[in-house]
Amino acid sequence: MKTYRLEFITPLFSRGVYEDRPEIRPASIRGQLHWWFRALGGRPTDENAIFGSVHGGATASKIVVRVSSVVGATQRANTLPHKNGDQAAPKAAFQIGTHFDLHILTRLGGLNGPLLQAFSHTLESWLLLGTLGLRTTRAAGSFRWEPIGNDLHPPVDFPGYEARCSKLLERAPLRFALLGQIYSSAEAARRVVSDTLGGRDDYTGQDELASLHDPLGKIGRGVRKTSPLRFRVVGIGNEFRIGAVWDGRMAVTGNRPSDLAGIIKLLKERKPALGLQLANSKLAETLINGDSNPRR
Repeated sequence: MKTYRLEFITPLFSRGVYEDRPEIRPASIRGQLHWWFRALGGRPTDENAIFGSVHGGATASKIVVRVSSVVGATQRANTLPHKNGDQAAPKAAFQIGTHFDLHILTRLGGLNGPLLQAFSHTLESWLLLGTLGLRTTRAAGSFRWEPIGNDLHPPVDFPGYEARCSKLLERAPLRFALLGQIYSSAEAARRVVSDTLGGRDDYTGQDELASLHDPLGKIGRGVRKTSPLRFRVVGIGNEFRIGAVWDGRMAVTGNRPSDLAGIIKLLKERKPALGLQLANSKLAETLINGDSNPRR
């Protein structure tokens, strides 16, 4: 068994059956691990061998995810921190500073060789780049983490973090950038990534995003698309920066590299607090210099 302690630096909007009762659910964490496994380029047969499957002959998961020792306050927090009042869409949430222990266990003989390597790669990628709960692509549910008795440790500075993330994603159809601005609080960074384009009253933004195949995702009229441009707040010491990941799987997202270029340009013009950072990041450099990584 491996155990990690996760501490949230932005509010966690996660619940079970009851909307007003926040809950940290192992199933939600498994869902995140599934997404990262696929996004990293994992093969469906390997995914089934690790996580189990109910299709083509049911197989049990060799990975067990458990949660314990949840400590933290719950109250309403703004899902849209850049807005005020009811427009901020407050929901019940675990507050900043909430922490819990995440246990990863194996069964049925465990994992060996390539499967163990693939799962370890997935877990580390989520711990460093992922989030949890509602509004995950806009940096809600961002966390720090520390191992409890394990040999996997988080980077101790931003250069180390950037280098490690780049190494994890070097063969994946994902692009990553650690943006340049340093914030004194994680919520200040979340406010910036939450304030983008295409809100209820931003009809011009909605049209502009539609012309780029909705690179920030879309919800409405029976359509739900997850944003291929994802953000996380990264906290090291008392400093916080924004991490950005672009999902380059065109067959999955329907987005092209030109859509990434287009959204960076739009944000630079209309939301410069975020757009200027993206324009000066490695995501923009990738578009200029070309991209040799495979697309899936």
